[in-house]
Amino acid sequence: MSDPIESSVPESAQFRNGLVFMIATSLTYLIAPVTYVGVLHATILESLKASDTVANLPEAVYLWVTPLPLLIAWFWPSPKLLRPMLTWALIVKGAAGVLAALVFAFAPKSFWIPVMIIHPGIIGITGGVQTMCLWELIGRGMTPRMRGLTLGWTFGIGPIFAVLGSCASQLILKGDFLGMLKVTPIRPPWSYVVLFGVTCPAMWLSAVLVQMARVPPVSESESNSKSGVRWNEILRGLRSYFMNPLIVTAAIGFLLTYSGTMIMNNMSLYARETLGEAPEKYAGVQLALRFGFKCVMGFGLGWLVTRMHARASLIATTSICIAGIAWALFVPGKWYLLGFGLLGGGELFYVYYLNYIVSCSKPERMRENTAYTTLVTVTIGVMPIAFGLVSDRFGLRASFVAAIGILVAALILVQSRLPKQPRVASPRPD
Repeated sequence: MSDPIESSVPESAQFRNGLVFMIATSLTYLIAPVTYVGVLHATILESLKASDTVANLPEAVYLWVTPLPLLIAWFWPSPKLLRPMLTWALIVKGAAGVLAALVFAFAPKSFWIPVMIIHPGIIGITGGVQTMCLWELIGRGMTPRMRGLTLGWTFGIGPIFAVLGSCASQLILKGDFLGMLKVTPIRPPWSYVVLFGVTCPAMWLSAVLVQMARVPPVSESESNSKSGVRWNEILRGLRSYFMNPLIVTAAIGFLLTYSGTMIMNNMSLYARETLGEAPEKYAGVQLALRFGFKCVMGFGLGWLVTRMHARASLIATTSICIAGIAWALFVPGKWYLLGFGLLGGGELFYVYYLNYIVSCSKPERMRENTAYTTLVTVTIGVMPIAFGLVSDRFGLRASFVAAIGILVAALILVQSRLPKQPRVASPRPD
């Protein structure tokens, strides 16, 4: 029996959808120093003599707004809104960057702190909408094989943009990248103007390219769906997610794997023990290895989806994470740093678990199911603290063993409970 997507979306339209997904994702990687809220925002606030609490507030705000994209999916569920919703999310995301840049350039410093708290909130909301709309686009508008190819190219090429963006931001702020490149740094506030300002053309270019996307025809019931919260429909969506055994099993595997990768901070601290040097000295090397390995493994994992099956990518990414932690645990000296590369490649588990869950979802539930899966990751916030407690009591190496144990549990669950190729199924009629 032919794939229903194949009959409704021509191959040329699938190619265009894949191109939109790849370019939008790559441009997001390029501006990651600003839109991956955390270090840069905290650094700016620290320069203003803000307290540590205030310096950590931007990341907290970013997490607090995580549920809002789900509310947007509930209020405006119609597939007809997919492209305009994605377009406006990218426009607002870019506008937030240029407004922050204008504040740095022309406003007094007393305005900087509120901007550094408001900006992450806007990024959190628009980024969440961007994620769920892009995944719905390739879920509705592609066959599983074309989706696998798109993921391979996107997450093979995309991390290269992240390396370029990280290198550029380091040169702008400090004038030195790992001792290999040296330039005259740009002095604040103009360095902040450049970093935040460049997010605008990147996101607006993405918004323009979104117009290339081709969403397949929708069913009559979807076409007639109206805006506004419909509580019965929300309950049906929740039931569709949590009563589908494949989605629930994949979501649990996703959370277990995500939990295991939270060992990254402890792996970084391990530099002092295994190398006898400050962890900060190797922060740039760790970043380069993480994204460098992502490039290589991104292509290979996409091949697995197209040549084997969707479950293979879940097993592969989880196994790579285990290998990365085990490498750091048993390989001494500077060679231990390769563990960051392996774990960085394994971090692509996020992409392939989402792909599996989208493949299990009915078209009208893809946007919601992506939002639900993203939302449950909030629970992972306790894992760095848990690994820290294990480390304080039993040592860093014990925390590595605990992380490997969690990842092995994920591997067993995926291997034993998930079929190789997911199929759309509903446990009960909606």
